[in-house]
Amino acid sequence: MTYFLFLIIGTLCFVIIGLIANFKISNSNFQKRVRLLEQIIKELKSNLENQNQKIKISEDLKMQLKTSKESLNSSIFELNRDLFEIVSKNNLA
Repeated sequence: MTYFLFLIIGTLCFVIIGLIANFKISNSNFQKRVRLLEQIIKELKSNLENQNQKIKISEDLKMQLKTSKESLNSSIFELNRDLFEIVSKNNLA
């Protein structure tokens, strides 16, 4: 009877040790996956920041082009008006 009890206790100890080892392996694999996910998240965040910077540069360029276009349109209008006045004076003379 005592041998049977020792056999059961020994078997349970081996099962507990196996479960602990399995838990440590699973925990180690989980930690590796978490580190990999953290690395992916950091890369995605970096890519997002780069895209946001490009969008900001694009918006700045768009505003600068709008300003330049307005200035150029004004200059062309003034030039056309001056040319029209010159042509009008030449036709009247």
